[in-house]
Amino acid sequence: MVKPVKVVALLKAEPGMSREAFADRWVAEHAPLVLRMERLRGYRINVAIDEQEIDGELPYDGTAELWWDSLEDMRADFDSEEGVLAGADADSFTVVRQHIYTEEHVIR
Repeated sequence: MVKPVKVVALLKAEPGMSREAFADRWVAEHAPLVLRMERLRGYRINVAIDEQEIDGELPYDGTAELWWDSLEDMRADFDSEEGVLAGADADSFTVVRQHIYTEEHVIR
């Protein structure tokens, strides 16, 4: 049985980049590149806000959620020209970009 897969990406902006500049770069410039991946079923960007329970610098400035119908579809998109371009672009404005592959359980 093929199961949907979701990637949770954890991102840290380049040093000195404001949260506003990070959000604008990610949403306005990077997101359109990601949307070119043909098998992608959904994409959400979550940029950290100022109010936090963590004292000091946050370990990440935002997360993204991307989902596909299967792990094979995700891998095919990541290996595609569009996926490689999107990954390289993400690396150009972040110092950390980690992916966690997940199976979603919707509770509410």
